[in-house]
Amino acid sequence: MATKNRIVYLMQYLQENSDENHPVTTARIRDEMAKRGCPIIISTLRDDIESLRSAGYEIQVNEAEGMSTTYSWVDREWEAPELQVLIDAVCSAQFIPPQKSRELIRRLISMAGPSHRDTLEPRILISEHIKAKNRNMIYTVQAIQKAIKKDRKISFKYLQYNFDKEQVPRHKGTPEEDYIVSPYATVWNNDRYYLVGYSDRHRDVVTYRIDRMMVPKQIPRKREPEPETFHVQDYVDKVFWMFKGPVVEVTLRCRNSILDQVIDRFGEGIDFKNITKTTFDVTVPVCVSGTFYAWVTQFVGEMTIVEPGNVREAYAGYLQEAIDDVLGE
Repeated sequence: MATKNRIVYLMQYLQENSDENHPVTTARIRDEMAKRGCPIIISTLRDDIESLRSAGYEIQVNEAEGMSTTYSWVDREWEAPELQVLIDAVCSAQFIPPQKSRELIRRLISMAGPSHRDTLEPRILISEHIKAKNRNMIYTVQAIQKAIKKDRKISFKYLQYNFDKEQVPRHKGTPEEDYIVSPYATVWNNDRYYLVGYSDRHRDVVTYRIDRMMVPKQIPRKREPEPETFHVQDYVDKVFWMFKGPVVEVTLRCRNSILDQVIDRFGEGIDFKNITKTTFDVTVPVCVSGTFYAWVTQFVGEMTIVEPGNVREAYAGYLQEAIDDVLGE
């Protein structure tokens, strides 16, 4: 059996132990193949190398008179800078639990040649206490995607913390209280992974934190069709970051110093009006809610709500309630 797997062993050894800066000699390869139970002569090694090259794998052969022939596996699907970006993304993604992050990073590093393995490591520092604790989250995403592909509803239990800092199912986990949802899409937003879908219970499109879901079960019922007025991209752009609430065209007056933050939030497609040396106006569709008011509040002195009047008044009420809470009134 080892002889039949000879060329596979050869390929694995070259991938793991050689690159353009770390060629391996014929003697080292023969020694390794012998350890794996398939001794190889020089002519057979050359034939196997040529077979791999003919199959499209890039193997560099270095031959010089009076020197041992060496071989280098240079057929890397990912370059080191690309792997570094992926490693940093995995490290910083809050929805991936710490143990799974370490496992994925280890696999990504293994894809690099020996020249880069010692240099590839997370370059972004992140406190692990904000990482998700749900170890089954990867399988939850997979189950959601399968249900979307098969046009089926899903049922799941939704988790919440208790005072022992344990995640336990809401509604005591009773089957009759399972969440029944028609999944439409998964969204990565603000370093969290969400499910967007139609809730049978709420009769509306709802979002759920995927790291707070138990692995869903697919049920033999077709998904509810997406509402005519619902478009995933619009939902993400206009509603998602502000959670649920009525969508209203709101005019904001902003100081020029926060132009970057406004574009970061609403995109480059927005139009600016009433531009002066110090301020500008922008009218954008927003989901009017406490989350929106909290976002505006972080720019106190730099952003005000101009219109509509009822939103401006509601924001004033939001601020007054916050002041009353602080003063204990």
